[in-house]
Amino acid sequence: MEDDNPIEELGGEYIEGIELDHISQQQCGVPDFPTAENVEVPTEIPVVDILENKLAVGSIVNSVEEAYLLYCQYAHAKGFSVRKGDQRCFPKTNELQSKEFNCSCEGMKDEKCSSKRIPVYQKLITRTKCKARLKITREKEGVWRVSIFLEEHNHEMFALDQTHLLRSARNLSHAKKSTLEAMVNAGISVSNAVSFMENEACGTQNLGFIRKDAYDHMSRLKKHTKVENGDATALIQYFIEKANKENYFYWNVQLDDDDRVMNFFFRDYKCAVDYEYFGDVLSIDTTYRSNKYNLICAPFIGINHHMQNVLFGLAFMSDETEASFEWLFTTFLDAMYGKQPETIFSDQCQAMMNAIETVFPHSHHRLCQWHINQNAPSHFGNLNGDSNFKKLWYKCMNYCDSEDEFDATWTYMIDTYNLCGHKWLNGMYKIRKKWATAFSNGRFSAGLLATSRSEVTNMVLKKAGNKMCSLYEFVMNYTKILNKWREKEKFEDTRCRHGKPAQILKNHPLLIHAADVYTISIYKLFEIELVNSLNCKSVQPPSCFGNDWNLIEFRVKSHDENSRVRQVVFNKQNNEIKCSCSKFETMGILCKHVLMVFNSFDVTVLPNCYILKRWMKNIKTIVNNDFKESGGGGGGGDKSEMVFVNQIMRSMYDLTQLSKSHEDARKSLYKLVDTATGEISHLLQNLSVDEETPCDDIPSDGHIDEVLVRNPLTAKAKGVTNANITRHWENKSKKGNRKGKEKAEIPSGKGGKRKGQSSQDDTTAREINNIPCQQHLNLTFSQNPFLPPQHFVQHSNQLEGNTNLYTSGEMNLFPYQFQRPHPSQDHQ
Repeated sequence: MEDDNPIEELGGEYIEGIELDHISQQQCGVPDFPTAENVEVPTEIPVVDILENKLAVGSIVNSVEEAYLLYCQYAHAKGFSVRKGDQRCFPKTNELQSKEFNCSCEGMKDEKCSSKRIPVYQKLITRTKCKARLKITREKEGVWRVSIFLEEHNHEMFALDQTHLLRSARNLSHAKKSTLEAMVNAGISVSNAVSFMENEACGTQNLGFIRKDAYDHMSRLKKHTKVENGDATALIQYFIEKANKENYFYWNVQLDDDDRVMNFFFRDYKCAVDYEYFGDVLSIDTTYRSNKYNLICAPFIGINHHMQNVLFGLAFMSDETEASFEWLFTTFLDAMYGKQPETIFSDQCQAMMNAIETVFPHSHHRLCQWHINQNAPSHFGNLNGDSNFKKLWYKCMNYCDSEDEFDATWTYMIDTYNLCGHKWLNGMYKIRKKWATAFSNGRFSAGLLATSRSEVTNMVLKKAGNKMCSLYEFVMNYTKILNKWREKEKFEDTRCRHGKPAQILKNHPLLIHAADVYTISIYKLFEIELVNSLNCKSVQPPSCFGNDWNLIEFRVKSHDENSRVRQVVFNKQNNEIKCSCSKFETMGILCKHVLMVFNSFDVTVLPNCYILKRWMKNIKTIVNNDFKESGGGGGGGDKSEMVFVNQIMRSMYDLTQLSKSHEDARKSLYKLVDTATGEISHLLQNLSVDEETPCDDIPSDGHIDEVLVRNPLTAKAKGVTNANITRHWENKSKKGNRKGKEKAEIPSGKGGKRKGQSSQDDTTAREINNIPCQQHLNLTFSQNPFLPPQHFVQHSNQLEGNTNLYTSGEMNLFPYQFQRPHPSQDHQ
């Protein structure tokens, strides 16, 4: 044959034995090839037909659940949703006799019922009186049989690519609920969690539920105000077990009359050690709520030698009453052996202010300036647009060096703007010692002006829990975050111990000494001051201070025109120095004015009295070595018990780690412990009653009876919780003379700019600039500034175990008792 394929000759197409051209093959003289019409393809029985046969009347099903699943499969394959219908029981029993499953379009819309979110008139009409249904019945002790199976519907079916949206086709299983809750509790939004699960399931149609189901599930959890009482009991049990393992773990819980948790506080051993080193500054913020009971989260925050946040303890409170704050602060003081901080920062809560004055009488209480500045514009009205008024206000807050200068500036501001009757300003003047820096220049504050440290901590604690998190879960997550913080501190300790910062001025003796003693973070601050000292000058020749020729007085200022003249008094005999800017008193590092004088006198080493121990890289080693040199502190009681515990436990831990891998080393350690136990027991037996040192009573066994307490009630927040307030003066688009701001406590004739007022404002600005200079020239040391430098002595000895900083309060190492409020205390 010349042509094996005549179809190709005629231009036809042949694909897998099927001709696609319209030319008749019979005309080509070739046998018929199979076409799409005459090919017999074996067809499978549709799923709908199979399920209809299984659900035919008279068919047997094993259980009600099996019947429901079969009918759901049939419904989803056909394109409708299923709703469970009526059921009947055998007479005088609870055994089912019949059960119906209906199409979701069965019946009519109920015009009386509606959800709380959607009014009845806005709900879609989805019911069309559809009669399709399945009914199964059984005889007594008999099998289930299909008695009614109606297949006809009176509505349109869903398409196959839409069946995953049917209500009966969606099921949020227990495993999926657990995954969703775990992701949300980890800080992932519901939307992102569902997106992740959709990707894992390879599409929305394979997930088994829709986003609305996820949001509804999480919303139901939020409405759960109370859970089983095991939450509080589990938390208490955790505290008890923790205290049995760690002798110096401290916790305390306050219950109400119904045995519900009201307030609780806890801290571990490391928190107490950190407070021993860095407990001179304390920040408390109670504006954060992050648990299902809406309790107030109150972290106690400090600053370590790396300028990092350090936690001294965590508390939860059910209300913000003065009695609750007094209980909390008393508990904290007891946990820290009665040691009061030098300075306490808090927000402007009157109940907290009263409690601080009662419990911390020797501490300097300061209010958060950030909160004050956020609140102030709402009281200033149209003065918000007056730049000179804002300068005066900020000057009163931060830039007055003395109380006299503050009073002069305040009086000038009140008189200039006729604010004598301003209620809010008059109230702020009464508490001026708590927010104006002029009244705290002699108090150490580590450079803080606000509770921003606590607010940053609150942002971190949001990762530990949310509004659906139980107390026990929050404490567990908080412990993980605390361990991460401590790892960061260890990392910085390692950097400081095995490296030195690069010096901007090579071979400068003061920088070399500072790099040897300070941590890297503090060194950077000191380096900035030293570099700035090169920009300082003496405005007049040095002179003798008083009648003492060893004291030399300097007048120092920066080269900036608006900088202030500072008075520096230097004792050339012992290198003691004092500056009127009070930077060392408040921050703990020397200022640029002092460093300029040191450079002029060729001082190459920082005096020991001006190296604050809390900023040194080896602060913990120094405190422990001081304790060793004092002979253990048993004689005079100069050293706190916590320092002793810190030293001994660290030493024992190191020995344990060294010996745990070798059997002989273990035996040696056991032998040493037995020998030390015998010697200490013999020593204590031979001590007379007068020689004995009183110690806290420690229970001989750790057995605790089972404690059952009830969960706290959901607390009600006052006002808006955690609202972000827009910075009023920094927003350039907002003007102070808008409508609605006219209702201020300012006389109408003195506020805002008026026509022809620019010259008056210029005069006012010159007067403002003259105030600090005139007042500063009168700010001098009227007597020898080194006799005595009370703050220097007290603060430098603070970490050396000065007993004057401690009260006589005793601490129970195992505070298992639950404290209920006194009947006279009114708790909400």
